[in-house]
Amino acid sequence: MTKRHAHEIVADSLRTQILDGRYKPGERLPSEEALTDEYGVSRNTVRVALDRLAAANLITRRRGSGSYVNVEIGISHSLGSLRSFTTLLRDLGLEPGITGVEIRRDPAPPLEILGFLPSEAVWLVRRVRTGSGSPFALLDSWLPDRIGSRIDPEVLSERQSLYASLAEDLDTRVAEATESIHAEAADEREAGVLGVPVGSPLIVIRRWTYDRAGRPVEYTRSAARGDRYRYVVKLRA
Repeated sequence: MTKRHAHEIVADSLRTQILDGRYKPGERLPSEEALTDEYGVSRNTVRVALDRLAAANLITRRRGSGSYVNVEIGISHSLGSLRSFTTLLRDLGLEPGITGVEIRRDPAPPLEILGFLPSEAVWLVRRVRTGSGSPFALLDSWLPDRIGSRIDPEVLSERQSLYASLAEDLDTRVAEATESIHAEAADEREAGVLGVPVGSPLIVIRRWTYDRAGRPVEYTRSAARGDRYRYVVKLRA
């Protein structure tokens, strides 16, 4: 195995064993030393692989004790982590997908957007994100005219990640964001898209995103199935 991809191979192997039940919830994974010997890689490679599994909320790393399989596993997002939904899915070992891409000018955006995006024209980017073919979240993003008018729906469908499309196609890179998290009941549209009964609990995240110069880039509302998504907050004394 090549050194550049070694940590991905180790992470994929351990992820598969966790999801297949080889390692049970709460069970301790082999030590870093044992994994180093098993896979024939460096200890640093093993640590990077374990960090990826921890970022996906598959395991919890305990200093001086080891790495343990989490009891509850689902699409997770850690506080302070500005990652795309595509990255979240891949870290969990799921095949990211995107459907229903719609890009258009929004003549009547929500009021909270008008005070955030300094643009006469506001664009709405709507899509459904899937993991291995199953719907996980409905995402609505509003962007200023200087960005939204230049997004190609076909390119976005190919790249899947809005952040990747912004960075690679428009040279616009997100640098920081503020989020609010709420529990809301699924309305008819959300229920139909996500495949849940009307009134089912959803985790709704609103995100205000800025570029490196501090300029507003995007306001996003994502509605995810409550039974498949968790928001993780880790606290340290």
